[in-house]
Amino acid sequence: MPRPAWYLAVAALLLGAALISTIPTDTNTVVATQTPDGSSTATNLEPLPAANVFPVAPLVERISAAVATASAARGADVSIAVLDRATGSYLESAGSQPIETASLSKLFIAAQLFHLDALGERPISQYDRLLLAPMLESSDDNAANTLWSDLGGSDIVPDVAFRYGLTSTTAPRDGMWWNTETTAADLVTFYVGLLHDRDGIGPDRSAEFLGYLRSATPMGTDGYDQRFGIPDGLSGEKVLGVKQGWMCCVASRWIHLSTGVIGEDNRYVLVVASRENITYDDGEEGYPDTASMDVTGDSSARHARDTVTDVVRTLFPSGVVDDWAKPQN
Repeated sequence: MPRPAWYLAVAALLLGAALISTIPTDTNTVVATQTPDGSSTATNLEPLPAANVFPVAPLVERISAAVATASAARGADVSIAVLDRATGSYLESAGSQPIETASLSKLFIAAQLFHLDALGERPISQYDRLLLAPMLESSDDNAANTLWSDLGGSDIVPDVAFRYGLTSTTAPRDGMWWNTETTAADLVTFYVGLLHDRDGIGPDRSAEFLGYLRSATPMGTDGYDQRFGIPDGLSGEKVLGVKQGWMCCVASRWIHLSTGVIGEDNRYVLVVASRENITYDDGEEGYPDTASMDVTGDSSARHARDTVTDVVRTLFPSGVVDDWAKPQN
């Protein structure tokens, strides 16, 4: 496939306690904007091969390298969005590129459940919690199916999108939760809204929600390896709250998303989303349809998972999220 040119712009995105404003960007552009004195800067940088990326490289260059390598070497189109909540520093590449949520829509299902409970319109039952925990921790699809139906189906998505300010998140046209569309930037916005309680669900519900994400299991209910991306890529981080998503196939490509909040103080929010060509290392051909077959041992699935993990490792080679706003020596 032809290799596109990569254009980069660097900046700082400052957030209010309750709202993050995402920046519309072109596909495969690393963006943030506004320097501390209010002026804008733009710098064109050539993508770097992964082999030349060192821990001291500016994060904007690491993002460029990760995206370029994923495209050239793995047949993957990758979206990245990363936020430092302590400084307001935000960077993205293709952050506004739409992608199917797969299991990330389970975040929206949970958000609706906590919202209705907070309003007193539909108190959370013990049975709900028996569904909520495996849905978020182990990505249980049956639990999601039940809660999706109970809470209004596709109507959940615009309700949550409005409350959290998700400007590019849309309900699935076929009514199937996994085909909800979102963007990397919107997912960062969602996590910020949860952490700042934009929805007004209160600290106890917010803590319960986050607790499920921090208790994510190594394997999904279906046996799929959930450690790709953030968990494996940030092996030096002791506290992670993650939600993973995967499915195949959309336009004959794998969808993988690794998202979450990082650190005891939830300082960092990271989203990596990937569309990857179906690739079998041994030349075998196949179509690993996750709706109809067990793909837990599928080599193309492993290849696509490894791509997302490699992206995270390229962003943060030391295995921890560094303070990228500080000068690197």
